[in-house]
Amino acid sequence: MLHLAANLAAHPLSRDCLLGCAAVFLVAAVLDGLAAKDPSARVPSAGLWLLRGGWILLTTMLAYQGLRTHALPVASPAEILLSIAWGLAGLSLFLDLTFNHRLPTWAIAGSTALCLVAAGFLGVVEQPLDNAGKPLIAIHVGAAILAYCVLGAQALNSAAYLLQDRALARHQFGGIYALLPALVPLDRIGAQLMGAAVWLLGLSLVIGATDWAQRDLALVASPKLIASLITWLGCVWIVVQRRRLRLSGASFARASLFASVPALIALYLSLPSGR
Repeated sequence: MLHLAANLAAHPLSRDCLLGCAAVFLVAAVLDGLAAKDPSARVPSAGLWLLRGGWILLTTMLAYQGLRTHALPVASPAEILLSIAWGLAGLSLFLDLTFNHRLPTWAIAGSTALCLVAAGFLGVVEQPLDNAGKPLIAIHVGAAILAYCVLGAQALNSAAYLLQDRALARHQFGGIYALLPALVPLDRIGAQLMGAAVWLLGLSLVIGATDWAQRDLALVASPKLIASLITWLGCVWIVVQRRRLRLSGASFARASLFASVPALIALYLSLPSGR
């Protein structure tokens, strides 16, 4: 076992591995983009299955990295991007299998490939986090990453809704619009995703704020916590307005896109290099 651990430590994930995995998702996006020109179901099916295969490959890479470092793969900006790519693709597959709601494969695969390319150029550099003896911090980080994955999926879902809504208003049904789901499931899944983001980000904020309050506040960067709090408050407002039937349809989709702006800022500030 010790010999195996030593072998793993001697072979870190290389840029070629990350770019190769990105190529798999890129091909899946291209195949799904060609689906509108194919009258049969072979091309869209191939893109979806390639997305599933790419997610399994990415899962294997993350497991390998975790075994190498004996920690969650969230210790560097590249590892966080890998985790977000994994969560985004995995969430889309979960929605497909559980709710029979398929987000555009080309959008999910393209976003995942972009994260992998960025991680490849950043490099998976080991920067161990000072979280020894603090298992709740691992929950804090994991909940935050899952929340950002959910918000990313909701941003793509909202963009698809607005595109489909515009297409229907202009009676345009070909091209990229043929690849988009119907408005009703997009709106319903969007509400569920936003609710999940509120709970996940709220859990992360409670743990993070508690840990922050127990340390020397002058030594801890608070902009990340503030940006996360703004994101959470925005999501709570959207959910409340949705429950009161004051925000629905295109307005709900636009509000969800606006909520992704502070989420991107909070994610950037959460990168280990920015701590």
